[in-house]
Amino acid sequence: MTATAQASRVIPANEAEVWETLTSQEGMKAYMMGAEVQADWRVGGPIVMRGEYNGKPFEDRGEVRSFEPWRRLSYTHTSSAAPDQTHVVTIELEPQDDGTEVKVTQENADGSVTEADKWRQADYEKTWSKILERLADAVVD
Repeated sequence: MTATAQASRVIPANEAEVWETLTSQEGMKAYMMGAEVQADWRVGGPIVMRGEYNGKPFEDRGEVRSFEPWRRLSYTHTSSAAPDQTHVVTIELEPQDDGTEVKVTQENADGSVTEADKWRQADYEKTWSKILERLADAVVD
């Protein structure tokens, strides 16, 4: 698969602290811009995200693809705004001397990269950078 977006950030905390915030309901609400997230963190488990984005309600859905505590989390994501397109989001944690590097990769589930993806890549990456900033704030608080 070819990435449609990538972002990374070093968070000044260990992998366990980052993982706890990354996967807890309270932590997810903090970094997912207020969305209510329900997730069954096991391979094949469902994920449902509900909230408001740009003043419009949404209910996005997905399924856990991999769950390796303190290392890697991957899930599908289908937006209610674009139900015909499913992304795969992969989040990897890598220990660093000054904390934990969190890397996010977003890909289309079918492996394609469309012209629209190329056009929206900067927006996708800006959104993921903002989410990682909020994750860092939630971990450090």
